[in-house]
Amino acid sequence: MKLMITFLVLTVSTMSHLHAGTYVYVSESQDNTIGIFSLDEKKGELSRIGEVEFEGTPGCLSLSSNQTRIYASIRSKGEFATLSFDPKTGLLTHLSSVPSAGSAAYIYADRAGKWLLAAYYGEGLVTVSKIKGGEVAGQPVQRIVTGQKAHCVQTSPNNDFAFVPHAGELNKVQQFRFDAEKGRLRFNDPTTLPGAEGAGPRHMQFHPNGKWAYLVNEQSKSVTHCLFNEKTGQLEKQKTVSTHPDGWDLSQGSCADIEISADGEFLYASNRGHDSIAQFKIDSTSGELTPLGQVSTAKTPRSFNLIPGNEDYLVAAGQGSNTLVVYRRDAATGILTKLKTYECGKSPAWVLGVQFP
Repeated sequence: MKLMITFLVLTVSTMSHLHAGTYVYVSESQDNTIGIFSLDEKKGELSRIGEVEFEGTPGCLSLSSNQTRIYASIRSKGEFATLSFDPKTGLLTHLSSVPSAGSAAYIYADRAGKWLLAAYYGEGLVTVSKIKGGEVAGQPVQRIVTGQKAHCVQTSPNNDFAFVPHAGELNKVQQFRFDAEKGRLRFNDPTTLPGAEGAGPRHMQFHPNGKWAYLVNEQSKSVTHCLFNEKTGQLEKQKTVSTHPDGWDLSQGSCADIEISADGEFLYASNRGHDSIAQFKIDSTSGELTPLGQVSTAKTPRSFNLIPGNEDYLVAAGQGSNTLVVYRRDAATGILTKLKTYECGKSPAWVLGVQFP
């Protein structure tokens, strides 16, 4: 596949940012590019330093477990791309592209770094592809039909199980056992965790303690706390909490993305329509969520990311406004403060932060 790599001219001020070691990668889907930004950790300022151009539409990005590769779903081409980056500059190099099973909405590099799992919204599939020498190799080695609107796939903290949330009418989380040596999924028993009533689970994240998981629900604009049994691989629903303020018309908008701070104390979820990031405190004993309010963001916040390291910053993409919003995060309170909005490419669909020493 023909690939063009374009680097923007670097100014003196931008060069000073290159040595901060913190970079933000953004899938600019309507421009067929992954934009590359450096983040000044002292000032919280973004500077665009380059881009990688594809023949298809980049979507979800996934970082390898050893932080040497980025994997990208090139949705309109039905491909998985492998990219490496220079930790001194943050710039990307395309290494290879291989076939996927369609338009993968979500990809996830397993915790052992051997397999790339993918969920397909339109096709209603989950697949497993081999990672060899850091690159996705060949066509998927396994395909399983799960039903339409499969929107996410993640393995458990022990890498022994996998979960696939389905938004919309199916309103479920498919539960699998995962053989990380062979790269094989098989249905767990029971196979399905039903979503909360009318919820439509879209994305999920595990808590750092390995005992809890949280589902962000697209249709009900809420987050569901689940208990995770590391022996059986089963999720058990607990309390569901709204991501919106009281009085919001819940027939409007939808939820999209979810993140949990590395210290396990705070959770964030994005509201499309209300155009905000919801903030929650996580109870350290029960895992229950206490709402901390919402902070406004750009139009249609499909994706956002807590920037690794100290997680002093959160970067959210406004898919409907072609902008990125940078927030400073108070680690003690979890509260976000908006700093500045930046232009980016058209229809930003994914945000991935990487920090190098």
